[in-house]
Amino acid sequence: MLDFQSRESDLRSICRTWLGPRAVELERLDSGGFSGSAVIRVREPGGDGGFVLKSFSAATPQAKIEWVHGLMRHLRAAGLAEVPEVMMTLGGDTIAVDATSRSWELVRFVAGSATDSPTLPQSQAALNCLARVHVAAAAMSSAPLHWEVPAAVQRRVEHAQRLLAAPWCGPLQGAPRELTPLQRAVWDLRNRAAEAFEAAAGTAAVQRVAAVRPRPMPVQAVLRDIWSDHVLYDPLHPDRVAGMIDLHAAAIDTPATDLARLVGSWQRALGTSLRARWGEALAAYELVRPLREGERSLVPWLHATGVVCGLDNWFRWSLAEAREFVRPGQALERMQRLLDQVPECLDELNTAAPPGV
Repeated sequence: MLDFQSRESDLRSICRTWLGPRAVELERLDSGGFSGSAVIRVREPGGDGGFVLKSFSAATPQAKIEWVHGLMRHLRAAGLAEVPEVMMTLGGDTIAVDATSRSWELVRFVAGSATDSPTLPQSQAALNCLARVHVAAAAMSSAPLHWEVPAAVQRRVEHAQRLLAAPWCGPLQGAPRELTPLQRAVWDLRNRAAEAFEAAAGTAAVQRVAAVRPRPMPVQAVLRDIWSDHVLYDPLHPDRVAGMIDLHAAAIDTPATDLARLVGSWQRALGTSLRARWGEALAAYELVRPLREGERSLVPWLHATGVVCGLDNWFRWSLAEAREFVRPGQALERMQRLLDQVPECLDELNTAAPPGV
């Protein structure tokens, strides 16, 4: 995580790549994520609006950044004003590289607020906007709609195979002998997850996922990390989407992965089926882009597998890899929310037909 105070002069130097010698005020923003990327609001003294300066993860190749920026510019050209405007540097590029070889972007600031408990009109507006994004993205000349095995499906199948080999009830390879307070809390969550896993026939559910043989289906440019914090609603018109932000994870995959990621991030009462719970919101998506049958069954499958695999990732990051998080309380909250959904997701995987992929 960036040390804002010690690097403020460096940040001002980076801003000059786009803004020249103009005086600016800098404010660190909380991205709500765990990637470690620095997110800085940039505005002229006394001014409103302004920009957001954000770093890419150190491992992101330059070609990937250029592709993401190309997608953002394509979407805006197609009329998606909800996608932030990528600013051009004075040299005619969209990327600045600092002395540590980290890449940065500057995008137009989007005023709005996020919620993980949207009203029905808000959820409908979000999915209507996402459908327009998908329709426009499918026409991107450098990444047209085509058929291949969706990366999200292949990853979940491979993850299920690893989980069968190292279940939550077993010893964790690489776990430290002495646990930090965070790791003790995670270890308790892992024990509770193992109990929930056993009670809900988790092994059978994961075996069904591991046995899926993915087949090609339509894929295209999608957002991949579109969740509640990345959908901003207009402060004056709360039922209107003001922005869909942070496209750094965009890649080629099935549009169903965006639907599962976004709807699965919304708080909701447990105890009803995934399909029943999402029906009205998904109808707003289909007014713009009707779902193919394979996509329709894939949405709840991707959500259910995402909960199980996501929780497994958190356990591995926290315990086996001993990662440190700037906001450990929020990390634990994320894990608890996933754990709460494990029983219903395992039931979905055990009772619903595997996706038609």
